[in-house]
Amino acid sequence: MRTSIVLATAAAPLAIIAACASTEEALEPEPESESPPATLPDAGVPDVDIWDVDVPDTRLPDCSPAGWCITTFPDEDLDFRDVWPLEDVAFAIAQSRTEGVKFLEWKKSTNAWEYIDDQSQNGAGSGTFAGGVYAPNADEVYFAVGSSFVFHGTRPVPPATKWTWTHAELPDNVVGHPATHDHASPFSSVARLPVEAFGVWGAGPADVYARYSNTIFKRDPASGTWSAVYTVDDLDAADEHVFFLGASGTGPDDIWFVGSRDRATATRRYFNCPLVVHKTAAGWERVADGVVGSSSAAACGVRAGTPRLGNAFGGWVTDIQPVSATEYVALHNGRSATNTEVVNFTRIRASDSGSSDGGVSPDGFTFEQSVLPVKLATTTLVPNGPPKIMTSLWQGEGETWLTAWGLVAVRADDGLLSVSTLSRDGAPVRTAFHRIRGTSNHNLWAVGARHAYHKTTP
Repeated sequence: MRTSIVLATAAAPLAIIAACASTEEALEPEPESESPPATLPDAGVPDVDIWDVDVPDTRLPDCSPAGWCITTFPDEDLDFRDVWPLEDVAFAIAQSRTEGVKFLEWKKSTNAWEYIDDQSQNGAGSGTFAGGVYAPNADEVYFAVGSSFVFHGTRPVPPATKWTWTHAELPDNVVGHPATHDHASPFSSVARLPVEAFGVWGAGPADVYARYSNTIFKRDPASGTWSAVYTVDDLDAADEHVFFLGASGTGPDDIWFVGSRDRATATRRYFNCPLVVHKTAAGWERVADGVVGSSSAAACGVRAGTPRLGNAFGGWVTDIQPVSATEYVALHNGRSATNTEVVNFTRIRASDSGSSDGGVSPDGFTFEQSVLPVKLATTTLVPNGPPKIMTSLWQGEGETWLTAWGLVAVRADDGLLSVSTLSRDGAPVRTAFHRIRGTSNHNLWAVGARHAYHKTTP
């Protein structure tokens, strides 16, 4: 299969301002070093975030002018890392300094979150961080928990009241790396934070997948065991890593995983290449890849036989969502020639016809990218400015929803970018948002540190 890549020259027309009370306060942060912070969080559950965050004020109206409503949860210091909504319930995974990793369920009937775990996720070797969540239906749910455990829960049948939990530990298929290398929660030079390279996703109860390090695993629904179904084992150097960071699909024979190749030099400078993998009925295919370089000017080179996504400055593809069975949108957080963060809104389309010059085969894909101009202000909480990246996306009817530090943005199909107001009093919402998901434009969730917003209005 061949792929054509088009780089759009026109950027989206609106710069997003967040975490500030007025546009005059919005300042571009200085380019950051590619090195991680001098001090990383201690072992165990990390801090809610590198920065302190606000706690929702319960004295304000419950909902913002855009219809984002706060929800209550058991402990105020919960950092919601992922959410999986259904029609009348939603599931979430969170972590906190006091409670460790927690599994939660929200019910429409109570409009409140409650714990459903049995604390086994915080046992020996487990509970180092909260990964992802996937629920094929309202009666069973999967959670990914660091360092490499997948927990499966089933709803109690009355008169029982407690969920039943089993778990499995996934193997790390990268051998020869020092024990200090974290393949489940690596440091991202683009995000300037550790990111979760461990999650779960599924196309139904019989098609549940986990992504961990350089490997995609699938669960056997009969035995409950996990087996590797795809591994990126063509590492070009002893210190190279591959991380899968997101997944989505329209069914068992149309599944996408996205991520990055990554290397760190002896001076702790990080270089990376976007990675995109697609599964069809015929099997797995590498759709986009590259060769990790050794300088900022050539961080990602071309890999023979596979298109490179984006420019030579590399980056991480962190999320992907279907628009239809033949079109996807993806989030590519990369860098510019001046070593500043760039958010590339990436559209992937299946080609339905070949071209006279052979540019696209009948069964190939075209990639088109446009820059989302993210501008986030410095604050007393984040004096150097949060990274100018988007953290997640979800495709709704005719529009794409995205999260970043302190905001939710929406991109219309015509490219118009706008802010969907979270604030209930006009003041900035100063916190990190990690995930947005929904079942429709009338059932959306945006979650992050100490915040879980629900939107049911247009």
